[in-house]
Order: sequence, then structure tokens, then C-alpha cells
Amino acid sequence: MSAPSVGPATLAFVGDFMLERRPDGEAIDAVRELLAGADAAIANVDTVLSGLGTPVPKWANLHAPRAAAMDLAAMGVTLVTMANNHAMDFRAAGMLDTCRAYDEAGVRHAGAGENLAAALAPVRLPVAGMDVAVFSVACTLPPESAAGPDSPGIAPLRVRYAFQVDESLMPEQPGTVPEVRTWVDEGDLARVRQAIDAVRPEVDAVVVVVHWGVPAPWRAPAHPVLQDYQQPLGRALIEAGADAVIGNHAHELHGIELYHDRPIAYCLGNFYIDTIAKYPWMGRASVVLRLVLQAEGPPQVEIVPELLDEDGVPRRDPAATAIALLHEPSGGFGVTFPPTGTAYIARRRS
Repeated sequence: MSAPSVGPATLAFVGDFMLERRPDGEAIDAVRELLAGADAAIANVDTVLSGLGTPVPKWANLHAPRAAAMDLAAMGVTLVTMANNHAMDFRAAGMLDTCRAYDEAGVRHAGAGENLAAALAPVRLPVAGMDVAVFSVACTLPPESAAGPDSPGIAPLRVRYAFQVDESLMPEQPGTVPEVRTWVDEGDLARVRQAIDAVRPEVDAVVVVVHWGVPAPWRAPAHPVLQDYQQPLGRALIEAGADAVIGNHAHELHGIELYHDRPIAYCLGNFYIDTIAKYPWMGRASVVLRLVLQAEGPPQVEIVPELLDEDGVPRRDPAATAIALLHEPSGGFGVTFPPTGTAYIARRRS
């Protein structure tokens, strides 16, 4: 008897999902069509799917009907990453009930749990004869959201910061925004490295989904799009054994880097936002990042451009607006996107 075939395995990653109501059948069909053909689909969902819990005092608390977990399953979502700045919007009660809703819907979830060990545990996905470990961690940590050894929450990767004032500029431009210097907490990074190291020998591939960066309204115009800590963190995760680092949170497309031929996608933008009219600053250009994992060698990165319609539902974009937006920031990393069929391949510029 011949050995079972192994790979290639295709994982579809999408940007932020924000739900306040259950999607209708047409929206479900639109998303399912975009995710079709992948062996698994992974989405960051920025919403608590529960009526339990009390809101944390913060800028925005997002929740939707618990039954929306079933709609995500119907869309073809295999795994939800929960380590984000909204998973604990309604405290532990809302987060844990959301986990139960996903379990009941048959949707896997990573990045949140009853304690730190549960939140940091990877989900192992069997796809095309391969075993893929997916981690979900967050640098975006509202008060009381980080899981502890004996307390529920999300998997933390804390960022430390300091303010740098230009003393020569302040007298000339009173009120100038200070520069913000950021770096990753070494203890948290060591813990994530250890978790990757523990599972790496047991699986064919490791992917880390990280919530990080700063959305445009909270970023000073003169400051860089990527924060000081992001590239060193992304590269450190690749060096620790990740085959890909997938970022989200900024609600706009950021660049894609190929580091040791492994992708660091700094932000995939928005994928589904049913309240898009509330957020005129949010980008509508979106992508499905298809990570094609081989039995040996680095993964291939395919980019399928989408565009959110007036209802915040993603549609295929023949104009490839997203590719145009990705060119400049990715070009700074020496990455270009030649077309192939209906997708674009991320390649290092020769």
C-alpha cells in the first residue's frame, strides 16, 4: 500500500470580522465563496458572541447574538483567533460563553481561555495530511484582559513603551505629539517562544496570528505606520519556528515581508464589518491570504483581492485595489505581487 499523500495544504487567512447582528444568507454565501478551495479558513473575530457579562469601561464594546457562531461555521470558517482587544469586552463571562458558542457550532478557537495555559495553547489543524499548529496572541491588551496562571483572559504579548520629546521642536511647535518608543516584553516573548518550541517537533507547520499595531485614528500623522516593536517581533517569531506570522487590528492593509522566505503579513485589513458605515476611516480594500504549505520548504503566499461593499460584505475586486495598496509598503521589504490566474503571488523582488 502506498503512503498517504502529504500536502500541499492551503490555509485561508482573512482580516478583521466585526459583527453586531446575524448575517443574512446572501452574505453567508458571499463569504463562503471567497473561502472555498482552502483546506481550512482562519479569521480574527473582534466580537463577543454572547449576551452574558458586563461591559468593561473602554472606547468600544462589541457583541453580537450567540447564534452568529453558527453563521461563521456556515461561511466556512474553521478557526477563530480570539486574542484581540475585544474578546474580553464583556469580561470573562462573555468570553467564556463565546468559547462555548464556538464549540457548539463546531468552530475551533485559539487565544483565549480559562487561564494562561489554555489561552496560549495552539490549535492543531489536520489539513491535507499535514498537522498545523496555530497560535493566537495579542499585543493589544485592555485592562483585565490578559490571562493569568489562574485567571481567564487572552494570550498576552505585552508591549512596553516610552515617550521621546524633541526639546528643540517643542518651543517651535507647542503641543507636538511625542515620539512613542515601543518594545516587546521579553518575558512574554520567551513564553511564546517556549510554546512554539514545544509543539514544533510534533507538527508540519506553525502559524502565529498576532493582534498588533495602531489603527489610523490613534496614530499621529507624522509617525510611522508600523510601530518599533512590530518588525523585531515578527522576525523573532519566525526565528522561533513559525512558518508565517499573520497580523491584524489596524483595520487597513499594511505590508507583507518575506523573512527567511516566511511571510510576515503586518495587517490584512478588514474582511467583514456589518457596521462599516459607523467607521468611515476604516479601509474597505481587503484580501484573502492563502498560505500554501508544502511538505518541505517555505510556504507560498497567494493574495486574493477583495473589496467590502456598502454593507461591509467582502466581494471579489477585479480592479485589485488591495494589491495597489500593498505594493508600496511591501516594496520596502523587497516584495512584489506578480499575478497568476485570479490571485497574486508574494515574491521577493529579483
